[in-house]
Amino acid sequence: MSSVVLVSLAICIAAIGYALSRGGPPERFAAKIVVVWLLTDVGYHLIFGPSGFIVVDPAHIVIDGAELVAITWLALRANRVWPVWAAAAQLMTFSGHLVALIEPGGINRAYWAMTQLPPYIQLFALVCGVAFHNRRIQQIGHYRSWRLS
Repeated sequence: MSSVVLVSLAICIAAIGYALSRGGPPERFAAKIVVVWLLTDVGYHLIFGPSGFIVVDPAHIVIDGAELVAITWLALRANRVWPVWAAAAQLMTFSGHLVALIEPGGINRAYWAMTQLPPYIQLFALVCGVAFHNRRIQQIGHYRSWRLS
């Protein structure tokens, strides 16, 4: 594995561990979404090899579409602001696949950037969310994790 992949995995594992150990229910739910996405993506690439970002990979449309649904559900249900950031970042990722389908010629760097950089925004939003959650607990005590219907 390349050093870039190892650093990316380390960032993911650190953010997941932080969210699972220090986050509230929405943060832990988001961490589980990231775990499922990560295991699915890594498993897919172990079987089919790395992406070349030359053509749209239908498996990634499905994987990223499923994550978009899960993160959007979380953004609509959690009593937090940070999941909206994560959902917006996932929408950028999913849109990257659609853009590559519409205009396939000569966009491999743009396709890579649109699909590979937004997950870092999601991890940043998750880590900020956990930190804000912990600060809020210290300031006001426990509060409702989920919105009322």
